Amino acid sequence: MSTLSTYPKAGALLCLTLLLFMGAETASAQDPQLTQFYAVAPQLNPAFAGGTLENRVTFHYRNQWPGIPGRFVSYGASYDVFIPKINSGIGVIFSSDEAGSGALGSSSFAFQYSYEVPLGDRLSFRPGLQLGWGSRGLLNWQDLVFGDQLNRGTAGGGASGSLEGLQNFQLVRNYFDVAAGGVVYSKRFWLGMSSRHLNSPSESLTDATTAPMPIWFSTHGGVRIPYQGGPTGSNQDVLIAASYRSQGTFDQMDFGFSIDSPFLTYGISYRQILMKSAPDGAPNHDAISLLLGLTEDNFRVGYSYDITVSTLGWGISDGAHEITLSYVWRTPSHLRTRPHRVLPCAEF
Repeated sequence: MSTLSTYPKAGALLCLTLLLFMGAETASAQDPQLTQFYAVAPQLNPAFAGGTLENRVTFHYRNQWPGIPGRFVSYGASYDVFIPKINSGIGVIFSSDEAGSGALGSSSFAFQYSYEVPLGDRLSFRPGLQLGWGSRGLLNWQDLVFGDQLNRGTAGGGASGSLEGLQNFQLVRNYFDVAAGGVVYSKRFWLGMSSRHLNSPSESLTDATTAPMPIWFSTHGGVRIPYQGGPTGSNQDVLIAASYRSQGTFDQMDFGFSIDSPFLTYGISYRQILMKSAPDGAPNHDAISLLLGLTEDNFRVGYSYDITVSTLGWGISDGAHEITLSYVWRTPSHLRTRPHRVLPCAEF
């Protein structure tokens, strides 16, 4: 699981949970994020559903900061396809993540729809809509330790004084979620925007208060530049891409480049945490990511490793590992239809 914050999450997540227990209206979690976000493009923007003009099934797994106690893991799957008869893309996505010793977890399932709108001979526009269902809650309630349980020898200490007895507490909060996005693209460039939690669903685990989920916003784009030569000796493309994401008081910028050939992709990217309300003197560096992707027939597999460069430290966090696996295939309807413009964004 990757979030917009650079700071150790074990204590932060416990504080978050306690705030939710006590009914703090401003407490909120952050959406999980991926380094290879273009490998699971529909997760980034519903306008990317059907963007390959083929059938596509994708799986992803991320293990962040394995050197820190507790699990910070996210995984998911998606399927999308372009339907030529209605000039539209449809998709379904599932994602889940676990964070911290108490395993504060979330999961979501959603349906997506996009529509291709030609803007002349060179440009196309795709709006997209996503409707889904999500849940957030505690997976290992019994593993949590509260401050008043450690305060032995006082009237508030011991299990009898624990916040475990708080009334109106729910282990899981379910909610309806709405997302939307759009992307303008040509043969060589793309520029998109997307947003989640447009209906501001509550993620509070108590009935005594509401905690509207902060709206998640992203703008992303890039360019594909043809290039011949290099280590593979075949036709290749240089991809330069950037993505800005914001949620609540945190925002971040990812930018990097990769070399893309018919069977091999490799590249490097840099993540910067901007944090509108960062503590005094806090650096804004987060991670440098190394990427390797392989394509064989209809299969694509990608691996990336994040080198932590924030104050958390690589030696403490052990970085982050991420794996994506995709399978794409065409149907007879794709072979018979008129040509459509494929989104030129990266595949990893």
